Amino acid sequence: MPWSDRIGEAVATFRGIEIHLERTSQTPGRRVEVHEYPLRDQPYAEDLGRNKREWQVEGFLIGPDYDLARQRLVEAAETPGAGELVHPYYGTHQVVLVGGMRIRESTREGGIARVSFTVVRADDEPRLPRVTQDTQRQVQRTVAEAEQVVLDDFEENFNILELATDRVAAIETGLQKALRGIESTVGDVTGPISELIRSPAELGAQILESIATVRDLVNEPGRALGVYDDLFSAGDEPPVTSPLDPVPRQLQMAAIRAGNNLVRRAAVLQSAQVAAATDWLAADDAIAARDTITAGIELQLTSEFVPANDVYASLTAVRAAVVRDLEQRGAQLPRLRSVTFQQPLPALVVAQKLYGDASRADELISRNRVAHPGRVPAGEALEVLGE
Repeated sequence: MPWSDRIGEAVATFRGIEIHLERTSQTPGRRVEVHEYPLRDQPYAEDLGRNKREWQVEGFLIGPDYDLARQRLVEAAETPGAGELVHPYYGTHQVVLVGGMRIRESTREGGIARVSFTVVRADDEPRLPRVTQDTQRQVQRTVAEAEQVVLDDFEENFNILELATDRVAAIETGLQKALRGIESTVGDVTGPISELIRSPAELGAQILESIATVRDLVNEPGRALGVYDDLFSAGDEPPVTSPLDPVPRQLQMAAIRAGNNLVRRAAVLQSAQVAAATDWLAADDAIAARDTITAGIELQLTSEFVPANDVYASLTAVRAAVVRDLEQRGAQLPRLRSVTFQQPLPALVVAQKLYGDASRADELISRNRVAHPGRVPAGEALEVLGE
């Protein structure tokens, strides 16, 4: 087919108004910024991307009703937003008019109006710069601030310097019991407690460090959150005291309670760190993490002994940051769905069937805890990502 057949009568339309083409031009290319430096002979060319698709159109309106078509073209040019250009050379595209439209008429040429204008292709969705919040960083910042607040609260209430040895031993036992849930993960925590029991600042920092170690040692976010979940109510609640009780007893019970609170609050804060640092694969996982953490924070805020105002405010700030982060990121993730196969299959085959990508077999095995990659059981529901 010759070029003349492909362009037909060389008539374009802009917003439905016909324009007979005389000539057209375009300026394809790349946006290149050339940098020249003193004492260097060779310049450096920086490629900043493709040029905008810009087309110059020249044509005319003709006929006994050209003036009516001209008026419609004026209205089309003044209409805001993108409009449809049907061009015999460039095809059909959404375009925006730039620089105005020039319409020329002359008494020497009756019944004709000459038109010239420039348009820029605007088919793509607008990708305007926008401000977004780094929600993960906000969680990390609020957690760091909250850690200092809960440490200060622990030091204020862990006043045991003048207590007898047997009372200090009971406090130490209470702390060891509260931390028992992480011993299988981080190892012995009783030694450091015994050494630092009479130094509240160092003891508190050591407890925070021991609890933070869990997320460094447990690579799977779900398992790490499970360990922390067990600490949200760690330790035995000491008996309630009254102002009539001996002062040493009041200090002892306050210290045990302070130790329990530090362990529980530290677990909540570290679980928030885990959630913020994790690139979740499914919205369901992100929302489950959100629910676990917010439930843990709620447990601390509604305990029998209401936290001090600064502790309450800091934990509330962490909760808000976690909810904002996980809901915002979770909204962009696929949901989980359930599938069942009628016969055992290798994980590679299952991944290929589900995703068209056999390399995702490891993801399938990990999520469903498949015992052997060569045999995914039949008749059992598998959790898979919806695409």
